[in-house]
Amino acid sequence: GNEAHVQCAEERKRHDECSDLLICTGRGSTHHAFLARTFPFDHIKVLPSTNDVSDMLFNQSCNVGTYDKSVIPSVESLFNGIDDGTYALGHKMMTKEPLAIVTRNTDQEFSDIINWVVQALYFGEEQGLTKNETLCQNYTNNLTLHDVSELNFMNAVFCVGNYGELFDDWTNDRGMNQINNGTGMLYAIPLGD
Repeated sequence: GNEAHVQCAEERKRHDECSDLLICTGRGSTHHAFLARTFPFDHIKVLPSTNDVSDMLFNQSCNVGTYDKSVIPSVESLFNGIDDGTYALGHKMMTKEPLAIVTRNTDQEFSDIINWVVQALYFGEEQGLTKNETLCQNYTNNLTLHDVSELNFMNAVFCVGNYGELFDDWTNDRGMNQINNGTGMLYAIPLGD
């Protein structure tokens, strides 16, 4: 959003030079819930979807927008074409968006494969293994496996990188998604309102 107003939102100011602060957010998002607890309703514009936030910033219906951390790189590239200093990206993370991989409970074999790939990514980071194209095996040619155990799950690490490398592609602050080395607490998801 507008640099001055982004600073107002990050510092949770809403008086004096920040009195015209208007933050766009999507209905039902965790951002909406956070803003409702933090700012009076006259500083929040709730949109039907988070997809509408960029449009509202462009037409200046809002001066700050909220986004999930995973879409910030695409939003940033959208606003980078405007070099007049109109838009700025904030630096504070106001909400925590837990990441998860979810599979259908009706396909246990597929769920097991996904779990083993994720475990291989964790193991790769813990052991310092990184993307290595010389060790990456191509499975696209006539793959006929008789058992899941025939798969080389380390291919996930060698072909695309370890868990940390995947995160570093779109963020440099993993927060609660760091590998737990035995010293940290588990993050509990809040239930209810």
